[in-house]
Order: sequence, then C-alpha cells, then structure tokens
Amino acid sequence: MVSVEDIPAEKRWEIAAKSASAMPFIYDMHLRKVLGEKYDDIERQIWNEVGKESKNFAKALGLPSGNAKELSDVFRIEGATLYGPEFRFEMVEETEDRAVGKVVECPMLNRAREMGLDPEIVALKACMTFDKSAVETLNPFYTHKLNANMCSGANYCEMVIEPKIRQI
Repeated sequence: MVSVEDIPAEKRWEIAAKSASAMPFIYDMHLRKVLGEKYDDIERQIWNEVGKESKNFAKALGLPSGNAKELSDVFRIEGATLYGPEFRFEMVEETEDRAVGKVVECPMLNRAREMGLDPEIVALKACMTFDKSAVETLNPFYTHKLNANMCSGANYCEMVIEPKIRQI
C-alpha cells in the first residue's frame, strides 16, 4: 500500500500549493453566479480576514515585522510557503522604512489563466485586499501599495511597503 510518506515532500508541496491557489477560483466560478455583484464585497471581506492570518504565520515562525524590510521578508516567506516554488519574488529596494519588491511569477495568476478566467476580475482585488490586510495587521504603522500588477497585463506586480503618512 502506498502512503503519503512515499510521495516526495517537494511533490506534496507542489500539489498542495496548486490546490490552494485554485480553490478561490473554484468558489468564484460557482458563487459569483448566485451572488452576482455581492460576490466581490463578500470576497474582499474574506481576503481581509485571510490577510490577518499573516500575523499568526509570522508569530509561528518567529519572524519580526517591525519595519518595511522585515514586513517584506514575511511577505516573501509566506508567499513561498503557501504557494511553493511557483511563487517568485524579487527585491528592488529594501531599507527599514521602505521596501519595493516584484512578484515575477504568481501561482494565482497561473491558476486563473489555466481555468480560463479573467485574472483582473477574479484575482486582482482579492490579492490587493490580502496584501494590504497582511501588512497592516503585521504592523499597523505600515501600509502596502500595488504600483503594477500582472492581472492587468504588467510583466510583474510591484509592491511597496512603507510607513503610513501621519495626519497632522
């Protein structure tokens, strides 16, 4: 009899990551038909809560999140852990106060395309909501902005993590 231990860890990770990145789109395909325009509002609330789980992820691994560089590290490690080697992230600029990175390969984008879905409709808002929620939950003094995104046709997603502007 074959057991899960007979399957190489890398292969198990690949299968789990592909399944995880497909799941939101399976829900989208079926629930959008029933909920119509309400679906996007509900989905944003869900992804906001999922983003908050980043704090538990960082805590479980002992990852600090006190500045932009550390927040970027959490984002990179979490993405690679959840989505496997198909998630590729490159740093452009990294200081304590500002981190600019690029996602150059995205499993969510890949799954949307494989499933024949428009990534701008099924992935972009969810991704933006997750990223912003994750960063602001990890450190409420910082925020996340998306300057470019592959779901709308760019060659990469450019993400900026920096302190929130203080209102005087």
